[in-house]
Amino acid sequence: MYIEKLKEMFTEMVQKKDASLIPFYYHENFLLYTNGQITNYNQFLSSHEEYYATEKTYSVEYDEMTLLEQEEKVAGRMWITVGVPNELPKKLEVLLVAQYKGDKIYRLWELTYPDWSKLPEFAD
Repeated sequence: MYIEKLKEMFTEMVQKKDASLIPFYYHENFLLYTNGQITNYNQFLSSHEEYYATEKTYSVEYDEMTLLEQEEKVAGRMWITVGVPNELPKKLEVLLVAQYKGDKIYRLWELTYPDWSKLPEFAD
């Protein structure tokens, strides 16, 4: 159930760049732990509104053999490819654990390689 919800979020929100869906998929007390940084719901919402307003494109692939679900948590490995016009796409490997509360993502722990926050595509 939660693996499908996670995939749906990546399809409907990330790939379609629709930040208006963040309240639908993410709990109001959401926290993201990524590569040593912590981001709360409001920071996540505002940053994704900015990212999605650009010409960047996002595509997602899953390592299906690694996707696991237990109780309200999903873990796995995936790749997010970020495209920027006139540049070669950057493929990020993502290891993640998502914890749901109700039907929404409550906590998300992830490691990305390369570290997405150090890429010029996501510089402030």
